[in-house]
Amino acid sequence: MTVFYDGDCGFCAFCMALLLRWDRARRLYPLPIQDPRAQLLLTSVPEDERLLSAHVRTQEGRVLSGADGAPALLRQLPGGRPLAELTAATLPLARLAYRLLTWARPAIGSVLPAAWRNWAAALIADRRRGTTPPTSAL
Repeated sequence: MTVFYDGDCGFCAFCMALLLRWDRARRLYPLPIQDPRAQLLLTSVPEDERLLSAHVRTQEGRVLSGADGAPALLRQLPGGRPLAELTAATLPLARLAYRLLTWARPAIGSVLPAAWRNWAAALIADRRRGTTPPTSAL
């Protein structure tokens, strides 16, 4: 599964790195929204909305944005199925929480310690070097 995130957002990169740590089976492929390949894969998302949230692209090629993508993403992670089901069952609440988090992300990102941001950038770079993009992402 390809996970698109704002590569210029420290908070977004930190969250992406946390997901990658959880993803021991290496099922997630991180791709910054700003990457030209992401732009090609996100054509179903209006260009002016692409940086407003994270997106996931399933193996079937379906693009889900924001909280709507959380259940599919969580199902890929070890032990994530119960959280995926809870998120799916409470999707209106998840959407509200996600909206609040995206509103606050610039402020949160600005107070993240540089060491955390550097750790996230290194982990993402390592994963991208060591993982082949899903064939559905090519």
